[in-house]
Amino acid sequence: MIRDFWVKNYLSIRDKQELNFLAKGPSSELVTEVADGVFLYKLGILYGSNASGKSNMLIALNEVFRILVLPKSDATKRINGSIPFILTKNDPIEMHVSFYANGIRYDYDVSFNEKYILKEVLYYYPNKSKSLFYERSFVGENIQADVKFGTSLKLQVKTQESIRENTLNNHSVLSVCSKAALKEDIAPFNMLYNWIMDNYHDVDGDGEKGIVEILKDAYNTPQKRKFYNTMLQKADLNILEYRPVVEDRFVPSEYRERIQKENIPEEMKEALLKPTADSVAFVNHSNNGDFDIPLKWQSKGTIKYIRILDALYDMITSSHVYYLDELGEDLHNDLLYYYLNVFIFNSEQSQLIITSQETTLLSQDLINDNRGVVWFVEKNKETASSEYSRGDSFGLHKNLSLYNSYRIGRLGAKPELGSIFINLED
Repeated sequence: MIRDFWVKNYLSIRDKQELNFLAKGPSSELVTEVADGVFLYKLGILYGSNASGKSNMLIALNEVFRILVLPKSDATKRINGSIPFILTKNDPIEMHVSFYANGIRYDYDVSFNEKYILKEVLYYYPNKSKSLFYERSFVGENIQADVKFGTSLKLQVKTQESIRENTLNNHSVLSVCSKAALKEDIAPFNMLYNWIMDNYHDVDGDGEKGIVEILKDAYNTPQKRKFYNTMLQKADLNILEYRPVVEDRFVPSEYRERIQKENIPEEMKEALLKPTADSVAFVNHSNNGDFDIPLKWQSKGTIKYIRILDALYDMITSSHVYYLDELGEDLHNDLLYYYLNVFIFNSEQSQLIITSQETTLLSQDLINDNRGVVWFVEKNKETASSEYSRGDSFGLHKNLSLYNSYRIGRLGAKPELGSIFINLED
């Protein structure tokens, strides 16, 4: 889980902006004890008008972990996530994240541009006391970075030299784990690397899995299939269950002839011209009997709901961190509340950070009583930079409604719209 995060000079964020998930104690179901005496909010909600910078914070959170674990094989490759604030594009990007992996706290700070990681330092707390994991500084182009290791790691000299030799200027020291065969004393590196790879996810989930692939994977795992069928039934979609099917696929003769002439591998041609396609059928119920509805006839909202069930299953069955952008989009607000409540009341040490336009979430007692899970995001008109304010930082009395305060503009993060009348004449 993430304890706190800040970022500077990234996308629409010029000045340092922070998300802090520390809670004062076990005040509600929204809070979990991640370590002895350390309580964190499991949920984070970012509100704001369109183009305010809500999604950019999720992208920044995603990027700091990508930098930690994704190596480069070529020293000349740029750091793809290097997108500085346009008005200070020559300055480095700075990020900090404090997080927990396997019950251990880690603090990571990194400064980078599109070519190099200029500085990074990773601390950890293996025995509740702060210890250096590693520290690295940029020395110069085509020169090995200066890397120092904490004594608590007990790395052999040969292991340290191997890590240094494999650390290029455009990727982190930790990411060497995935590109070099190292000795047994590298265990602390491997543990952290594998934890991040398995438990911290990209925005809206990992990869570009299609809806059919998601459902087929779930169908082949009995517990996960039961979860999907249960959640589809509870969502009042009139769906009892689903099952994989194979459908006939029409391939026009013109398309077939064109593909046959293309200079592509034969297996690719076979896939493109395959006469059948994997799909899914949903069993619906009526008083006159059950019947199948094909996937292509399902609504946009149903498809969106099915997609986010994959993240929900992970979060309630083990420890995961997910970022979901515009979660309320295409969902009825009751279904959105239901999804969030299933997460809140069934997860233990998972964390969900979302952006949303569904402001009625603020009227929910659980959210209103735990204002530390909400951030209001707006653009500073003078700097064009995004600014993030936590919901408990406005000094609102506990009896005042967070929803009403936001609705009347007291908390900012609302669009200032012009007149509804349009004059197109000169």
